[in-house]
Amino acid sequence: MLKEICDDIKTAIELGRTDIIRTLLEACDKCEVEKESGLTKESVLNRPLLEDGTFLYFATKLNQGDVVRTLLSCGADPGVQNENGQNAIDIISSENMRRIYVDELLRATACSEVGRVCQLNAAGIYINSVDSEESKNTPLHWAACLGNKDIVSCLIDRGADINAMNASGATPLHDAVARGNPEIVEELLQTGANPLIQALKGKFAGKTPLDLAQGKPELMALMERFTSHLVNGQSSNHSTVHKRSTSVDSYGNIRRDLQQDTVGALVHSSERRLSRSTSHNYSPSPSVAPPTYNSQNSFELSPWIDQVMVIENLVRTHMSTPVRPLVTQGCCHLLWPQPQRIVELDGGMEFYPGKELHISILQGNVSMHRILDVWDVSRPSLLALGHDVKIGDVQPSCGRWTPCQVECTVNDALFTASDAYQIHISSQKVRMSASSLAGLHYAICTFVQLLRLSQQGEISDQSNEKPTDSEQTGEGGDITRGAAPGLQSMLIQDWPTLCHRGVLLDISPRGRIPTMDYLFHMIDLWSSMKVSHLHLYTRLMPSSEWQLCYSRSEMVTIDRYCQDHFVELIPVLEVDAHLCYEELSDMWPSFQEILSTFPTLRYVHVGPRLSSLLVEPARAGFCSGRQGREDTSQDGEDDDADGGFGGLQELWHLLSLPHSVTLMICGNALHYQPRPPILPPNVVVVEYGFQADYDFLEWSTKFQREGNMPLLCPGTASWNSFAGCPEASVCNIYRAVQAAKELSSLGVVVAHWSGSFHLTPHPFAWPGFVMTAGLSWNPATHWDYLHNSLPDLLDAHVFRDASHVVGRTVVELGHAETFVVRTGRGQSSGDVSDLPPREESSGGNSGGGSSTLYRLLTDPDGVDLENLSVDLFGRITKHIKKCQNNLFRAKLSCAFAEMVIQELQLAADLMLTACRIGRTLVGVGINPNSNMGLSVINLGVSNLPPTFRTDIANKLLAHIEQYRGTWLQRHLPAGLQGSLLILTTALRRFVPHEPSLNEHSPLASPTQTF
Repeated sequence: MLKEICDDIKTAIELGRTDIIRTLLEACDKCEVEKESGLTKESVLNRPLLEDGTFLYFATKLNQGDVVRTLLSCGADPGVQNENGQNAIDIISSENMRRIYVDELLRATACSEVGRVCQLNAAGIYINSVDSEESKNTPLHWAACLGNKDIVSCLIDRGADINAMNASGATPLHDAVARGNPEIVEELLQTGANPLIQALKGKFAGKTPLDLAQGKPELMALMERFTSHLVNGQSSNHSTVHKRSTSVDSYGNIRRDLQQDTVGALVHSSERRLSRSTSHNYSPSPSVAPPTYNSQNSFELSPWIDQVMVIENLVRTHMSTPVRPLVTQGCCHLLWPQPQRIVELDGGMEFYPGKELHISILQGNVSMHRILDVWDVSRPSLLALGHDVKIGDVQPSCGRWTPCQVECTVNDALFTASDAYQIHISSQKVRMSASSLAGLHYAICTFVQLLRLSQQGEISDQSNEKPTDSEQTGEGGDITRGAAPGLQSMLIQDWPTLCHRGVLLDISPRGRIPTMDYLFHMIDLWSSMKVSHLHLYTRLMPSSEWQLCYSRSEMVTIDRYCQDHFVELIPVLEVDAHLCYEELSDMWPSFQEILSTFPTLRYVHVGPRLSSLLVEPARAGFCSGRQGREDTSQDGEDDDADGGFGGLQELWHLLSLPHSVTLMICGNALHYQPRPPILPPNVVVVEYGFQADYDFLEWSTKFQREGNMPLLCPGTASWNSFAGCPEASVCNIYRAVQAAKELSSLGVVVAHWSGSFHLTPHPFAWPGFVMTAGLSWNPATHWDYLHNSLPDLLDAHVFRDASHVVGRTVVELGHAETFVVRTGRGQSSGDVSDLPPREESSGGNSGGGSSTLYRLLTDPDGVDLENLSVDLFGRITKHIKKCQNNLFRAKLSCAFAEMVIQELQLAADLMLTACRIGRTLVGVGINPNSNMGLSVINLGVSNLPPTFRTDIANKLLAHIEQYRGTWLQRHLPAGLQGSLLILTTALRRFVPHEPSLNEHSPLASPTQTF
């Protein structure tokens, strides 16, 4: 009977006969005999009875929209997986099909069906999906209009954006207040809804939820209760919010207040969120057991979970950030770094740039040719957007009218901050002024971003009126309306908060070294995000040979390229960890030779190991330059006489460093010395810290009080893993920037290590690069904006992905890998300690140990499986496959686009292989007497089935070849063998040792494939 029903339903699905499907399903419930045997409508719907899986999976695969609607209305669960771990959501191949599932989520929301909403979200339906591109209402908007308090709470707990704005600029709180339901209004306010967001158009145009509450006493009382600290200014910790101002803040967002918001609202909102989090097993306390997962909830990496973690961390360490502001023009949403101030100009028409941007230059102290050189550097970016730069005319200092669309001037007398700039956009012109050539470069970078973001459809066109003839035709006869979307009239005033905004790139010979073309591409991206310094780090050995991975002429070319893009190149001198002090005498010629290839040398950065050798007080007198000199000091008196920095003095002397060069040394080497040396005042002390909870203030404050300038060095947290650790990167970099701002330090430089133990490709380092660039320029950027917008920032400025897929994939793969680390250690979601893993350091200066998935592939016998489970690996596998499937929708327009996709796919494949190994180890190692001893025992690879080991070995062979191919396409071959050694060693672990293996088989001798 069951087989007949299955065949009939399958045939009906293929024919699209929804009437037959309903009849057959209803017959299952009416047949008493079949009900007794367990064959019910629900069991038929939600069991994988077909070879592919469930009937819903089969209908989705065939793209039968009407059938899918029918099955969903009958109660089909889209989360049921087939044998391959896929559910119906995983194989959606069209936007129309995705819309059907979103419609079901919205229907369930409107009907307050909490269980159904949870089921759909667990299956993979995005909780912040919108009903249509025209209205852009999220499920939370629907719940506020039609649902009850329970469904509102359910959506919020699963990551719904509290302040999501629809196409009219209205938030769920607008809808809840208009509806007049006090329970829902209170629930939204309690979880951080902003009552001061002003709708842009529609029935709530120009009004905030606070305005809508007027005349509703009960709602007004709620508003006053939750906004008293914002409006009344009664607390000394909270600054007053002045209503009815229309300035725009550093987000490019309309503000109804002045720019005086502080941490007060964040703390209140954070405390409310944290109080909610305890009921969902997201306690920040490390001692609390990790969350438990049941079969009804799939592995979920909702942003809300991570927000709780970051809020708790920031509030605990008393680091203040301004209240998250409101949102306005689309082209300003993703400007990065966020400008310090944006003012929206009322009543102004849009500016339509022509295909030829004629530049008019106001005469000043800076040569016109140097100003044009700055424009030439940005010309490729403008050409890619359909604009070309042409010299228009030169104005006298007093200025005059000119038909050119762009006017610029460089005059430091106009600004109070160095490298500051201003952009004034009106309907006729764009006027740029800057305090320096670097400031002009930053202004052009912002202008290019505005043009690109407007072309990507980020501008919300609020007027359907056609332009007049004069608006359509530019002064030079160009049709400006058709050439590019218009830019809203606005004023941008911007300047860097920290003067040193750097990236430390590990180019050691055994690491992942970018080719020249790829390095130039990275410099382009860093420069466009206003990074000011590039530290090139390399570890040297005593040798007379040239040791840099780039030739001498290439180093000169790199230095010139950096100068053109206003990025200062800094050498980082370092030695291997095993090198002793006495061997330094052989290193000076190598150091001098390398420094000679940096034509514009202002800083010399000394790495951690070399710093520890140079500043050791007990060894300061043994510098190679003093060898042969009679030591007349007694009991260390000579060391005390020179203050303990004789090694640094000799470094200056032996390297022939001019007095204009400033030395940067690693401060970590001074932490635990009995008597820290007194350093020269012109030495910059670099504080390295790579853990999410690293306290940059502790030692940097001490160094500063001794008269030295600190420079803080967080990390990208993308080493010794497959996909990095974005949670650690967020916290670590945020803490570093906040500490740098508090100390008024030189700035921040983010370190990216790439030694031979690191299999992590460069795409996973970009979250750290992007965060550091934006935060060091404008530390007032709110963490909530950064966290929620990080994938979009990656897509807009790094990967140029119109489908908004790649940035999300980079972040989500990192979240998945971190999730396994936390679970394996029994660590709660709110605990950011020991991230990235500190244990089992791989040597060098990687700054941490390896992740759990990484070790499952490279050292599976040493992984503790006690807190891991088969179910966990199943959930992780499902999540990674979703990320992989999404990559097929990516539409990248950046350089090396194909390489990015290949590297992400390979990283996902390696993670999936590690999950298979972990799942099998857990399966064979489960202790039947779990009440006695460990619940899971790691029996080791040798006790796994030979067929499984052979399968994994074959997988690794394929991975190795794929790894080699992706590496060589945009990296130098120097470090390839070291990284391949990690994979080949892993391969050998899984090759079954059987005498029947032919000695010429690739499994018997895996290195033959190389």
